[in-house]
Amino acid sequence: MTKKEVNQTVLKNELTEHEKDLQRIANFRLMDDDFMSEVFDDNIPAVELLLSIILERSDLKVISVQAQAEYKSATMRSIKLDVKAEDISGKIYDIEIQRSDHGSGVKRARVHSSMIDRTLLEKGQDFDEITDTYVIFITENDKFKLGAPIYHIERTIRELENESFGDGSHIIYVNGEYRNTQTPIGKLMHDFNCKNADDMLYPQLSQSVRYYKESQGGKDNMCRELERMREETAKNNSIKIALGLISNGTLTYEQIAEICNLTLEEVTDLANCKTA
Repeated sequence: MTKKEVNQTVLKNELTEHEKDLQRIANFRLMDDDFMSEVFDDNIPAVELLLSIILERSDLKVISVQAQAEYKSATMRSIKLDVKAEDISGKIYDIEIQRSDHGSGVKRARVHSSMIDRTLLEKGQDFDEITDTYVIFITENDKFKLGAPIYHIERTIRELENESFGDGSHIIYVNGEYRNTQTPIGKLMHDFNCKNADDMLYPQLSQSVRYYKESQGGKDNMCRELERMREETAKNNSIKIALGLISNGTLTYEQIAEICNLTLEEVTDLANCKTA
């Protein structure tokens, strides 16, 4: 094969991947976490609408929104939030899309809540100064099978007739199957399951979805995000292989770096973390 033919093959493969990405974008819904994160990133009006509906509040003012906010730990499991928001009173909101039943496990919600909590107090601050937090799981399936639109999980004191514990920790599951469009939450879940912006009921959401699905700039942004995700997945796979090879102990760090397409520094750091 000539160099020209090789270049043409590479270009054809790239175009094919690009066309696949455009098809993926066309089929995305807000119920797809990667798409939702992109649409809601720094999108205060959309997040304010969502939280106002779920929490049934008309006074909620969001001041910041960040998609894919990461909570790292050097020695323990890290987490990445689909969307993190903060309101004018300092309350923190973690909004998660969970399509699989496994991903919506109750202990996962507990971990998310605790990981957020540990970042909210500076040294010397009184424990009573910690702000309220909300972990909100929007699940594709009805998590608790009762047909309710929303499930609220709160700590209570059994011996005080289940009076609220009042610790400021709130976990909420939103039933993505709920479709009563005569209610705000039913309209919201309808919109979260639409592929076409024209079919959506809330203008704040349809306008944002239309940008990412129909405008050139929006589609370019989504294609770049999909490429970044592919690169991140490949990097994570390389790290897993490298960790296995480090544990095996039969190869040098230089050999592992070459096999896994990592730098020597990256392999050394992985080895140091493993033995720390």
